[in-house]
Amino acid sequence: MFQRYQSKSQSDFRNDIPKYSDEQIIDILKKRDHYQPEAAKLAIEEAIKREIIHSEQDLFSEEFRVEELNRSMFPKIEDDSLRNRIRKSIARSLVISGLIPTVYGLVQFNAGQKLSGAHLILFGLLWIFISAQLIKAYKKVFVLILLVGLIVAVGFVSAQLILSANSKFMDFFISAVLFLLVGYGVVFLKKVS
Repeated sequence: MFQRYQSKSQSDFRNDIPKYSDEQIIDILKKRDHYQPEAAKLAIEEAIKREIIHSEQDLFSEEFRVEELNRSMFPKIEDDSLRNRIRKSIARSLVISGLIPTVYGLVQFNAGQKLSGAHLILFGLLWIFISAQLIKAYKKVFVLILLVGLIVAVGFVSAQLILSANSKFMDFFISAVLFLLVGYGVVFLKKVS
């Protein structure tokens, strides 16, 4: 129904809006400029029918002033079920990112660097375990552990790249992009709570 997301057909919102609660209709009225014009018009008609407003002139009152959409790096998510689904999705991505140090640790372990390989495997498995716990339930301590783990990983990878004679620009670039993506996910998890 939002202008940017026009995947629902007109018949969908024509069936959905009359079933909405008064609070949902009021929310649409406050964000009517961000909806498809047909959906906003239908919400206005429904509000008049339910006597939430008496005419379109009531929309000029302060109560129904159009709210700006929250545009930020870390958007505020008002719906609890949506917040929970996003948290689980980010946590699943973090589980997958834990495979990188685990696999790299296995490669090092097989190459004869047993101590550093074992440390990387342990780090990767711990990262996967903590991320999997976040899928089950949000706990701030898990997010803080992941944040500390990320800082340690940045330090370790930076040291390895700087000390290596074979490091190329792309090694630094790809590492930086991966850490930024994972870091964004961890910080977003902290903000979602």
